[in-house]
Amino acid sequence: MIAKVTSGSSGRGLIRYLFGPGQANEHTDQRVITAGLELGGEALAGGNLSSQQIADIGAGLDAAHEAFGTNPKGGHIFHLSLSLPPGAHQLSDDQWAQIAHKVVEALGLEGAGKQPAAWVAIGHGSSANGNQHIHLAASLVRVDGSRVNTWQSKQTLSRLCAEIESDYSLIVVEGRAGRGMPGLSRAELERTARERWAEPTRITLARIVREAAVASKDEAEFVRRLRGSGALVRARFETGGKDAVVGYSVALRTPEGTTPIWFGGGKLAKDLTLPHLRQFWAPSDDDRQAAVVEWSTAKAVAPGREALAGHPDDWRRAVAGVERSVERLRAVPASDLAAWRGAAREAAGVFAAWSRRLEGNSPGPLAATADALARSAQHRAGEPTPDRGAVRDFRGVAAIVAQSQLSVDSPVAWAALLNQLGRTLRTIGEAHGARGETEMAKVLVDGLSAEIAALHERFETNSIQDLAPGERTHEVRSFAAMSKNVPHQAKHQRGRGQSPGRGIGR
Repeated sequence: MIAKVTSGSSGRGLIRYLFGPGQANEHTDQRVITAGLELGGEALAGGNLSSQQIADIGAGLDAAHEAFGTNPKGGHIFHLSLSLPPGAHQLSDDQWAQIAHKVVEALGLEGAGKQPAAWVAIGHGSSANGNQHIHLAASLVRVDGSRVNTWQSKQTLSRLCAEIESDYSLIVVEGRAGRGMPGLSRAELERTARERWAEPTRITLARIVREAAVASKDEAEFVRRLRGSGALVRARFETGGKDAVVGYSVALRTPEGTTPIWFGGGKLAKDLTLPHLRQFWAPSDDDRQAAVVEWSTAKAVAPGREALAGHPDDWRRAVAGVERSVERLRAVPASDLAAWRGAAREAAGVFAAWSRRLEGNSPGPLAATADALARSAQHRAGEPTPDRGAVRDFRGVAAIVAQSQLSVDSPVAWAALLNQLGRTLRTIGEAHGARGETEMAKVLVDGLSAEIAALHERFETNSIQDLAPGERTHEVRSFAAMSKNVPHQAKHQRGRGQSPGRGIGR
């Protein structure tokens, strides 16, 4: 969350601007989110205010200054805009109202033992750059004529923004601590807005890497999946040799003549460093050597199960697997952080895979859910490493979602899978709530569950051609028949450790 403060000398002028068309006609659906008691409180909340009501708000902001003549340096009007980066999941008006009240209390505009100052929070359409935001306009003169002390207000707002980012599972801005999630720099945010990208590059890459990590059975497959996603990948070898990989970097492909922006795994999230990922694969010496071979080339050396198109019936098997995992999760104590972090990590990979396949370059509710679960999966130093044991039947579901074929019956299976994933989301959210992490619980249970429910309805009411117009649908046929077209190396790789049964998620 980004806070920007300016000051001025006219409450009436500021309110006219905020309820006007804006500099680029971006102001639409202008409305009061919430307000202090001096301006009418919650009774003003909502849109459809009359011209007189709007004028009264401006006059109310100027009233104490005009009555007492108190004139703080720089002007008596405090104007704060709080905005979310492009790509962040949207907040409801009720959530923005909660945030506004936190800010007002922290800045001392009102609260126990203080004479209040007039203030109002106003929302409207996204900015020209696509940022959802609100404006908080306040008088720096209290109703008794005394001044509001704004000393260290920047530090106070920085601390508040960090708390809000954590509480509401928002993208973290660089320079503020987020559990395992590096902050976005101002340069990244500004470029995202300038280029009108759907979201910052770092967020997109984190989902791509998380999908590949969760869907893969070993490190070599992880490398191949990353390259198959279209991302640019390069290894960081141990100093002085090419026999051991100690890290990696990824970038999105860019138009010819432009330079890709590279990020190391730890710059995406702490749990996406190579040493951390290896904890989930538990690689043997043979696996490490096979991975070094894949890291050292630009093209897959020995394609594996990621080269196989899974059977359409795999979707139903995924439904059963997630259902079993949800039932196991319900018996896990909320205090078992390793189990809950592991469940969130696995579910984040599934949603990331589905988002890339269905939403593509226009991230929507699937991407937002993947990102929120990724934050839920992060652990602080000293906390136990996430454990996949509680959701062992989740293993392979991300691979199924990423690559299994579709049939005319797929929307039915999709709706059933989304239903079980929605149960997973609610169960993880309830565990957050039991631990007192109320805002994260609200994000998962209230905010995202509503978006998942809307998506579920789309799956139930649309054909596969409408839902995935760019993909072919296939008749149900045997996996053995499909594998005839798989390259020899892929079949050989499968024979080294995969079950000969049908499907890719085993």
